[in-house]
Amino acid sequence: MDPRGLIENLVQKLSPNATVVGITENPERYRVTVAGTSGVVADCELPRAVVEAATRRSTARARVAVTLKRCADDVDARIPDGRG
Repeated sequence: MDPRGLIENLVQKLSPNATVVGITENPERYRVTVAGTSGVVADCELPRAVVEAATRRSTARARVAVTLKRCADDVDARIPDGRG
């Protein structure tokens, strides 16, 4: 799987209410922009070497997943249900 596809797939699995709205690449890192249903947007940066390793190894994939989960959690607004 290519790095961009991996990032988008992980965000969708980790937080179904979050969407990748942008991925910017440079020689050292990927900058991922994630939006939630509330309109909140968050950015996170991932080292290029780690993302490329994540396409091949599950241990690296877990490291990328932790960072993306933190980013997705920032945009996932919990709506109180009134039960106290």
